[in-house]
Amino acid sequence: MNPDLLKYFADNWQPDYTKFKYSGWALLDKIKEDDQILDIGCGYNLFKKHFGNRLYGIDPANNKADQVIAWEDYKLHKKFNVFFVLGSINFGHEKYVESQIAKLSRETKIGDRIYWRQNPGIGDHPWKDTEQINFYPWTFNKNKEWANKYNFTINELLQDTGDRIYAEWIRN
Repeated sequence: MNPDLLKYFADNWQPDYTKFKYSGWALLDKIKEDDQILDIGCGYNLFKKHFGNRLYGIDPANNKADQVIAWEDYKLHKKFNVFFVLGSINFGHEKYVESQIAKLSRETKIGDRIYWRQNPGIGDHPWKDTEQINFYPWTFNKNKEWANKYNFTINELLQDTGDRIYAEWIRN
């Protein structure tokens, strides 16, 4: 994993779920009583207080995570049916991002849901060292291409607050 990216998220980045219409606190209404959630790139693990042990947060740069580890190194330790990817599979070149999606495809089963917040390649974070981060330029078309390629159905694909993309993918 890129050391500049780890340093940026460990030292500078701060969460703000209140500003996102679809991919912030509104996700609380999408979760069912028996859902088991993996929060990939959970940051400060803010959803944990709402779901307790039903949510497991991983993050390579934040010790508030249940496990400090990158998605590409993590091995599922239990079955999950919901995956939060809220700004975490957003960095690096296309082959790197696609390899993370390929892993998501291998780790999900029919009916599993993925809730996304995607950055369309803009470095608009207000914190120090943002200019050193390579934000992947997500698009609606790229969602459609990869969902199709990796056997997902897109349930929702919307423009979220701050030029972000909100997507819901369901595993076929």
